[in-house]
Amino acid sequence: MKKNPPIRFVKSQILNGIVNHNVDLIELEKAGKINQSEFLAQSFPANAMQTIDSAIANAIDLFNTEELANEN
Repeated sequence: MKKNPPIRFVKSQILNGIVNHNVDLIELEKAGKINQSEFLAQSFPANAMQTIDSAIANAIDLFNTEELANEN
């Protein structure tokens, strides 16, 4: 039986992915392999994690609402 990971673990992995992606882009820009416009187009916005947190909270609320509706 497979277990689902805790939400905080999933969030931390998403955050790590965002940070690593943006750091890689910074390195590419420093090396002259991409310009600032390309960096801006490919990087995650500063509020990406807040947007993802909000979407996760909404998904949990929606799931719980549907579960309650199915129980009745």
